Amino acid sequence: MTHEQLVDFLRDLHARTGGTAAVLNLLRAGEVRGGAEVLVLSELVTDPQMRLDFARHAMDESRHAFLLLRRMQEFGFNLPRVPQALDRLETLSERSRARDFKQVYADRGPAGDAEVMEFMTIALIAEHDAATKLRANYDALAGDPRTQAVVGAILQDEARHIAYLNTWLERFEQRFSRRAVVAARERLEATYEELHGLYYGALQEYLERAAN
Repeated sequence: MTHEQLVDFLRDLHARTGGTAAVLNLLRAGEVRGGAEVLVLSELVTDPQMRLDFARHAMDESRHAFLLLRRMQEFGFNLPRVPQALDRLETLSERSRARDFKQVYADRGPAGDAEVMEFMTIALIAEHDAATKLRANYDALAGDPRTQAVVGAILQDEARHIAYLNTWLERFEQRFSRRAVVAARERLEATYEELHGLYYGALQEYLERAAN
């Protein structure tokens, strides 16, 4: 799907009853999930700069979730958590080779370098996907400047997240090898692509429920 096609698709979604709130809720789900994971991980690494980067990332995601929720409620909607089929980040994390970091945290253990690299790759895939959708939503919301401003503010942070994740993955290429980092990304991207069918299959039902 080209950017223009995605903009047209989203413009139709926003035009539905409850459509904008439903789209914002989808974006919020990714922010909540990503923020929770990265905040826990900031406690499991020892590199001072990495801890700061993860903590700031988590702070950004929490702020994004708040902005999206506040805008949803301004529309008069308080939608529940999205279905699992629409939470591809959760499924991708479950299929990764890294342990559940919440359990590692509970066990008072550290995160291994390979696991951190795996997580950063997952985060980068999710951030790229989010940035693509945010750019399209920004263009689709030309007639709604208040919501467009919220999306635009989030999009600026996503660009910074992508930059810092790329920087760390370049360092992991030196620590492991470029082949190892590329192989992990290709494997996880393939898994993410597999989830597209489930995602778009569940989207229509979700939108219908949101309209009601």
